[in-house]
Amino acid sequence: MECYLCKTHAGELSAPLGGYIYEDARWKVCHAPAEKGPLGTLLVESRRHFLDFAEMLPDEASGYGTLLKRLYTELRVLTGAERIYQVVLLEGVQHFHVWILPRTKEIPERGLAFLQKDFTCEERSAQKLATALRMVLN
Repeated sequence: MECYLCKTHAGELSAPLGGYIYEDARWKVCHAPAEKGPLGTLLVESRRHFLDFAEMLPDEASGYGTLLKRLYTELRVLTGAERIYQVVLLEGVQHFHVWILPRTKEIPERGLAFLQKDFTCEERSAQKLATALRMVLN
């Protein structure tokens, strides 16, 4: 098994910051590394190894939409986000995963300018948010 996410899901690599926040039969959600985005930046990872939406099974697609609705709702409450961005690149890790990035009103950059900026957050704050999100999602 060469896939970074498959190895992480199998417990062969360290769990993400704050552990997995949410897990079901199809999806795992964690806070992104603190140096990779603003507070509340999440990664939604497919349990099954596949690349993109074209390879998604119908139950994965319906579960994905339902999960995103829940994540957007709770992130707005917990972070005060005005907008929530979704980014799918799949270049570095070729296993389906989505970056969820909340933008609060204090962040002046919008759209592509927001996505191009190098944001970070404090690990302790990210772990605290992960705990709060875990409580409302499970």
